[in-house]
Amino acid sequence: MAKAPLSEIKESDAIGETAALYDDIRAVIGVPMVNLIFRHMATVPGCLMWAWGTIRSLYVSGEIPTAAAALTAKVLPGHAADLSMPISTAGLSSSNVAAIDRVLDAYGRANPMNLVGLKIIDLALDGAPQNPATGKAPALTVSDLKVPDGLAELLPMADPAASSARTRDALNTLARQIHGGDTGVIPSLYRHFGEWPDFLENLEGALTPTFADDSFESAAQTMRNAGETVAINLYETLPLPDMAPPGASTAKTLKGLIGQFPPNICRMTVLATLLQRGLPEAS
Repeated sequence: MAKAPLSEIKESDAIGETAALYDDIRAVIGVPMVNLIFRHMATVPGCLMWAWGTIRSLYVSGEIPTAAAALTAKVLPGHAADLSMPISTAGLSSSNVAAIDRVLDAYGRANPMNLVGLKIIDLALDGAPQNPATGKAPALTVSDLKVPDGLAELLPMADPAASSARTRDALNTLARQIHGGDTGVIPSLYRHFGEWPDFLENLEGALTPTFADDSFESAAQTMRNAGETVAINLYETLPLPDMAPPGASTAKTLKGLIGQFPPNICRMTVLATLLQRGLPEAS
């Protein structure tokens, strides 16, 4: 039996504090979407505020974005994933290719940032030791949150449950391909292409050589190891917000994410990099 999809509060369904946090995440990270990690955290009361409040200052300061960019700077030198066949078969235009490029760029930038952030949350949950001189930071409040401005929109994200059987089957096939089995998680990146079932169906074959190449998994593991090292170094001098420790439900959600998401984040970061390199030039 297939696993149930990971629970989330969709961006279109977010209200109140959750909507404000989603806006702030977009504004601070600088991408026009909220990653599934945060959408799942939002399903547990208080979880997203605590987790985002713990790491937000490192995004604002530029420390996480700078470190994340360095992680992807040398991913798989000389490698690319050729998208010409899926694009041609689906009859996509130059403007469609440009829209795909925006999606790949957004996820290629956001995913490694979230890899580092998730490890820092893990360290904070465990009460890992810090530099003795590190103090506390004020707790994050709704009044601190920003509204994004000037971010280009991405292709709309398909809801698998509301999609055609053809699109849903293609998304599930791609998810199993990258995860190596049924995890209940359809990568959000793929869902942006839900209006093009021809593209999704042909993407699996186009990506088969990429996943068969040992360098793919090696790059993903190298990225994870390097990201964890960066996170440990940043955490040591991070002033943690003066907030009450998360309750049992919040801690369980966060620990579950930390156990499940980093390998997926690294694979999707490498994939987004290779796909963006393999895009045909717009005519």
